[in-house]
Amino acid sequence: MEGGDVVLVRGGDLDPDILCADAARYHSIYGVYGISVFAVRDASLDELAQQVPLVRFGRLSLLKAGDVLAAGMRLEPTGRNPRHFTVGFDDLERGVLQLASCPHQVVPNAYHDA
Repeated sequence: MEGGDVVLVRGGDLDPDILCADAARYHSIYGVYGISVFAVRDASLDELAQQVPLVRFGRLSLLKAGDVLAAGMRLEPTGRNPRHFTVGFDDLERGVLQLASCPHQVVPNAYHDA
């Protein structure tokens, strides 16, 4: 992904237990560990927060692409949505801890239950 300042958004908190379960589920389907995120580009965070799946979450976690890459994880474009990426890593526990430890901000989603 171009631009380390690109903001990535994930629904919910970066709770290690939830991240671990989601990455394990991804692994059972694709054979690699991954966590779904959306890049805030060509649309504002406000616009993304109103759309499925992010509207389902009362809180959104914001990270910078550069911080994710600097922590040794991969950002891979996935799916038909050009804003959707998977944060990929090879070791479940280490990857989850690296992602949860990345500098991030948690903000309320004003569109949840709106």
